[in-house]
Amino acid sequence: MNNITVSEQTESPVTNANIALFNPQYLTAISNFAQVMASGVATVPNHLRNNPADCMAIAMQAAQWQMNPFAVAQKTFTVSGVLGYEAQLVNAVISTRGPLVDRINYDWFGPWEKVIGKFDIRKNEKGQEYRTPGWKLVDEEGIGIRVWATLKGEEEPRELILLLAQARTRNSTLWADDPRQQLAYLAVKRWARLYCPEVILGVYTVDELEERSEKVVNPASKPARMSASQMADRQPEPQQDTTAPPVASDDLISDFRAAIEDSETVETTTKIRAEIEEYKAKIGIDAFTELKGKVVKRHRQITVAAKANEMLKQCRTLEDFQAAESFVSRSDRELRADDIETLQVILDDLRPEFQN
Repeated sequence: MNNITVSEQTESPVTNANIALFNPQYLTAISNFAQVMASGVATVPNHLRNNPADCMAIAMQAAQWQMNPFAVAQKTFTVSGVLGYEAQLVNAVISTRGPLVDRINYDWFGPWEKVIGKFDIRKNEKGQEYRTPGWKLVDEEGIGIRVWATLKGEEEPRELILLLAQARTRNSTLWADDPRQQLAYLAVKRWARLYCPEVILGVYTVDELEERSEKVVNPASKPARMSASQMADRQPEPQQDTTAPPVASDDLISDFRAAIEDSETVETTTKIRAEIEEYKAKIGIDAFTELKGKVVKRHRQITVAAKANEMLKQCRTLEDFQAAESFVSRSDRELRADDIETLQVILDDLRPEFQN
């Protein structure tokens, strides 16, 4: 009887990663598994290859969620060196591993017909198509979602209402393709952060990790702003003999910020930087330092993205593909979130071609 009892205890599954962290037996097992996992090629994304430490973290997280570590790994990414999880995975975890009596319920309300299917197809400078919302901010009024679920031990459901206008950070082009799904993902995540934060403690999605300032992808109509060439034609105001530091108008500084944000070529950023130098005395040292840093960063982002696209375009062998994938992974700190997403889509499309 004692032998049977010991056997049952030994074979019981580990479902709590916190226990494994302090149990030498389980810790060794997970560490060995992470070594094997890190040696994978097609089974793990590039940022986890030859990276047993991150593989171990994912394996422990997967154990806590009772999920396949390799399936979890495929839904991870890195932003500025921080590991993130795709919204689809986060929502699956909340629905299946949260302390819920039933699954999360959804109720979309408002005039969704104003935004569903209303997108514009555009092309970037490389000729690649992408979609942007074809509606205005005013069209989002009254559109939202209500999510609710009942926690174990309770009778009344906990609910959360989220409006589409409250979803300010929209880094994925899926906000144009399927805003209902994206808002549902966001609502479930916020519901969990509020009512059962322990389920996804330390787990973040791309919109929570992105460093750059939030960018509204469907801004309301506003007065036309000056282009880079128009700013170049503007004559600096005569300098006054004063001891006070020069102060630029908010409009001029805002125009520079917008021009930097909208720039898509290195020629444009080079021109903007020259104009910033020209207006140095007018805008003051603080604004000059800020704008110079922004334009240099944007110039680097464009350069790195162009190099990554060129490497992918020139892929002919498996070695070419692996080199391009490695470059994209190493350059995540220097790329915008939308650039990372676009490049990842291209990598996923090319991967079967070079792995067959």
